[in-house]
Amino acid sequence: MKHIFIINPKAGKSDHEKETISFLKKYDGIIDYEVYVTKYKGDGERFVKDYLSKASADEKIRFYACGGDGTMNEVVNGCFSHKNVELASYAIGSGNDFSKNFGDLENFKNLDKLINGTPKLVDCLRVNGRICMNIANCGFDGEVTYLMQKFKKLPLMSGPFCYYLSAFTALLFKVNQYMKVKVDGKVIHDSKAMLIAIANGYCYGGGFYCCPEAKVDDGLIDICLLNKISRFKAAPLVKVFKAGKHVNNPKLSKTVTYVRGKTVELESNKKLAYAIDGEVFKDKKLSVSILPSSVEFVVPALEK
Repeated sequence: MKHIFIINPKAGKSDHEKETISFLKKYDGIIDYEVYVTKYKGDGERFVKDYLSKASADEKIRFYACGGDGTMNEVVNGCFSHKNVELASYAIGSGNDFSKNFGDLENFKNLDKLINGTPKLVDCLRVNGRICMNIANCGFDGEVTYLMQKFKKLPLMSGPFCYYLSAFTALLFKVNQYMKVKVDGKVIHDSKAMLIAIANGYCYGGGFYCCPEAKVDDGLIDICLLNKISRFKAAPLVKVFKAGKHVNNPKLSKTVTYVRGKTVELESNKKLAYAIDGEVFKDKKLSVSILPSSVEFVVPALEK
């Protein structure tokens, strides 16, 4: 098997490039491996597509996404549909939410365990033509993520302050937006809403348990929609939402809609910010479908 380590030097709070390359030297002559360091956003996807275009279809290849959920999203979009490929997540990013579906996240920070890990078939989502491993979210939190990308380009804009400024701005102007949502062809919502999470995994945003009942191998999409709410009630709701205590909560029965299905169609009267594994886009429509058992995802070996 060929092992390809794709390192995003901008993932997380520090550059892990040198320590990862140094660690891998212990495997010289033991495994067949190579390292690629991405140079710009989208370079991971480009590299994987180019690599596979030249590789033999009979050669087993394991790609290690060394970064966060965004890095893994690039890699899976580069290798999706190739039957000879496995995907591993070396969780050195800031969120790494998809890997949390498999137990202790620390196991995904151990390269020995990953190299000796075994693949497990998991589902994916197709969102407007793009592959999504974890969650597509739209509405208030999509706007926060979109604003963060804009604000962080400003001078002296730190991570926490950037988040709070983005959240405050979204609370002022983007708390509720119109969404018409269909699940398996049936309309479940046709008015303003705070947000919607369309999920394969159960958490996003570094630990917001939006769909706590989701499973990555059940062939279903979990959909959580928060109905229209005032900005004064939005702030306390976020704490409950983050903890995953909003589902089956009698106090929130009129606020939370939680269903499952295999397809989701969303329409709005204007472009909405939405995120796919944390990567932000804008559109008036979202089309989402489940892709059951479509990726071989490496689960770390626990005995190493």
